[in-house]
Amino acid sequence: MSEKVYIFGDEFGTSTLNQNDVKNITHFVYAAIVVKESNLDKAREVRDNISQNFFYGKPIKSNSRVLKDETKRIEILEYLIKNLNFIIYLLVVDKEKLSKDTGGLRFKDVFYKYFRGIFVSQINNNFSEFEIFMDNLISDKYSSELKNYIKQNYQNNFFEQYHISDDKEEPLIQLADFVAGSYGRVFNASFMSNNSEDIFYTLKPVTPNIIFFPDKFDNKTFVVNPEKQIDSEVYEIVRNDAIKIYDEIADDIFKAVLDYLLWHQKVLPFKYAQTYEITNALKYNSGKELSIENLRIIVKELRFKGIIIVSSSSTSGYKLAVNKSDVHTYFTHYLNYILPMLKKIEIANGVFANKTVGDFIPLSDMEELKNLVETLSIK
Repeated sequence: MSEKVYIFGDEFGTSTLNQNDVKNITHFVYAAIVVKESNLDKAREVRDNISQNFFYGKPIKSNSRVLKDETKRIEILEYLIKNLNFIIYLLVVDKEKLSKDTGGLRFKDVFYKYFRGIFVSQINNNFSEFEIFMDNLISDKYSSELKNYIKQNYQNNFFEQYHISDDKEEPLIQLADFVAGSYGRVFNASFMSNNSEDIFYTLKPVTPNIIFFPDKFDNKTFVVNPEKQIDSEVYEIVRNDAIKIYDEIADDIFKAVLDYLLWHQKVLPFKYAQTYEITNALKYNSGKELSIENLRIIVKELRFKGIIIVSSSSTSGYKLAVNKSDVHTYFTHYLNYILPMLKKIEIANGVFANKTVGDFIPLSDMEELKNLVETLSIK
């Protein structure tokens, strides 16, 4: 029997749709941390230590003035991850997409829908025993409606395991608040900084899955480094072709690799996904092992299908192209192989042509390759 877990949830953002949000919070972030019962006392100890050492003994708040220096936020996240075993469930709602595509669908209805998807299906599948403590979301009226919804739609035993609380009654909710606020600085442009990428990478090892609404295949990209630019035309061409191939292929391993590259393109469009990150994600999500060599074979096959998977001689890993520079890198990568090969052919052809005094010139019988080699000498 698996060990009981405790889940603490909080949010970053408002339920106001984008066009009315004076704070310009474009993405609502809901985070929940999951702690095993055997680590519960340790979690309380870690929370107390963070409060004492970083917040002068006060409650941990993601919007605290203490965190005006973003490097302090990263320092606290690193301390949390180093000293406590836990994972994060994360839901990111693109409010702009919601307002445009749903005809004014109320935000709470979306949360109800995806609460079921995240917490009921994932938690019921992963844990036999659990308790959930959620912060008093948005307002007392909202929380009451949400609790009534759960009571009406789910089994009584689930309802008994679900609690609406606040961070004074249950201080561990403060850790969820801190995580949600940190991710809010990754996904909301008005809160981004030069540290947003570091925040994402710090939290990534303890966040095995991020669920997006709308679905990640249709959602916009999140740029965590505002200094770099996405070419929307290139981005859409590459992404749409990749999604089309994803829908067509039947092999689960191929789909899993492409799924990860699509996710990575959206969340970290300018970074290369390391090979071990791809294989580890595949193992975690499907339980299937994939060697680096087989990953390279899959990438090669996907490229033959027309998907622009970029790799670079100076940077390890793979990524889907998001701008013209990526496309040039893709072409240059192969050019670095093609030109030396053609040069070797030219040299070998000259060896035989010279030593047979023109009686045997291999390229004379290979018109296409001859034309390619001749391009080397064109000035």
